Amino acid sequence: MLDIKRFIASLTFIFTLGSLFAQDSCWVQVRIPVACIRDGKGHATEMTSQAIMGTPLLLLDSVNGEWLHIKAPDGYEGYMNVSSVAFKSSSEMEAWRKARRMTVTSYPEIKLYSNPRDFSSRNTVTELVNGSIAELIDSVGDMNLLRLPDGREGWAKRTALTPIEMWASQPFDADSIIARCYALMGTPYLWGACSTKSVDCSGLVRVSYFANGILTLRDARQQIEIGERIPATDTAALRRGDLLFFSSTPDGRIGHVAIYDSDGRYIHSSGRVKTNVMSNDDPDFSNRVYRGASRIDGMIPSEGITQVIDHPWYF
Repeated sequence: MLDIKRFIASLTFIFTLGSLFAQDSCWVQVRIPVACIRDGKGHATEMTSQAIMGTPLLLLDSVNGEWLHIKAPDGYEGYMNVSSVAFKSSSEMEAWRKARRMTVTSYPEIKLYSNPRDFSSRNTVTELVNGSIAELIDSVGDMNLLRLPDGREGWAKRTALTPIEMWASQPFDADSIIARCYALMGTPYLWGACSTKSVDCSGLVRVSYFANGILTLRDARQQIEIGERIPATDTAALRRGDLLFFSSTPDGRIGHVAIYDSDGRYIHSSGRVKTNVMSNDDPDFSNRVYRGASRIDGMIPSEGITQVIDHPWYF
């Protein structure tokens, strides 16, 4: 019965996105390493999320030609400055989906260079964070020539890249997800941040799962609604990669999420990316109210969780 429910939920999720895609006449793609998504039409408004290079975004409206109302692949809406994106027609996006593309899968950020043999700073085209997507134009030795959404081209080391189909169809791998989290140890917390440069608590979930080719909903209050629920009383059932949820009061709004490692230890973004332990002796844990967990493993695809290979905005 669970498999049938998951299948129906997956069809509903994909059908909704597919219908939206069919009705669309205009898209944009992120053209800078990390672009800010805001809750209003101005730089002074709150940053609620981010999107990285190559992310396809549905253009909902243009505001005075400077601010764009956009929808992200996870359904998240907000405003983005026009300087952060390249405009794309539906036919251009269809060609992009069929093109040879590479995803940045190295843990550190990489640079794209205009010269494949000269890596001096004056030859830098841009940097690319983990999860960035670009078209593959050519390969020479250990270097790949990539094209960005705005048409700029540059060279990157092949070892830092993976064909998009391979990255987007990875099986669930808790070890890989946890390794991504630990690679970000010490990374600063920033409200609304969602890249390897900085993350908020739910941003860490998004970045680590996206590195495994899995797209989840954005905020902690949304993430608690996805996956298989594990009650707060059943801590013995927790497995690596499970999402742990917290609030300030027993009945309060979910305000924090962490990722379970093992032996009671979890990793999360709180001030910085760090680890703590599910023990009353741990100040971080005891200062919050643990509200249970959600398991993503075994729930792909289901509502709010999709493998990127199955997402119609990417393929």
